[in-house]
Amino acid sequence: MAAYLQIEGLVQYYGRGNILRGVDLEVPEGRCACLLGRNGVGKTTLVECLMGLLPVRKGRILLGGRDATSWSPHERARRGLGYVPQGRQIFPLLSVEENLRVPLAARADRGRTVPERVYELFPDLKKMRARRGGDLSGGQQQQLAMARALVLEPRVLILDEPTEGIQPNIVSEIVALVRKLTREDGMTVLQVEQKVPVARKVADSYAIMERGRVVASGMMADLDAETIKSRLAV
Repeated sequence: MAAYLQIEGLVQYYGRGNILRGVDLEVPEGRCACLLGRNGVGKTTLVECLMGLLPVRKGRILLGGRDATSWSPHERARRGLGYVPQGRQIFPLLSVEENLRVPLAARADRGRTVPERVYELFPDLKKMRARRGGDLSGGQQQQLAMARALVLEPRVLILDEPTEGIQPNIVSEIVALVRKLTREDGMTVLQVEQKVPVARKVADSYAIMERGRVVASGMMADLDAETIKSRLAV
């Protein structure tokens, strides 16, 4: 299956610190790949480069075969790249519905209403539309952050550690949601994940980063205990 998201030789550095050292990664269309690795290996830096929040020093980012390396964050969103940042970053003083309406201006079709599909995926949020974002539980805020990204109806969804600090029942819902997005909606998903058991449930493939490079990758079903021990154990 052809890759919809392709990263070729990506390099990024701060001062003399080389954070990304030629990252190569592919995510096939309609599949989920999990990006694994210990803390501080460059996973979030890679995600921020993908979203245009950090400059790419060398290399390319391709979306559907188109070179997106120089696109602005707004242009990436308009062309189908959705993003759920680590820490959620919702607007706590806005209502659930107001949070969901914020991304509408970036939609390619300039739509003014939240797509009904978003409320189909998050029926609890529909019931809480008038509640302030800051009054939601941590798990509900994570669902709101994901719903907000889906307002754009993206082709590719980037999730930066969506299960971090989330109660188990919400983790299970997030896993089910990602599987639904790939299998029913044909969405391409790149998920940064620390929990290998979650990655096994949600992803079709994996890539492991160390010191700014992808050092192991393959199908999730082939991720073995030795690789986990040598590459991921703390």
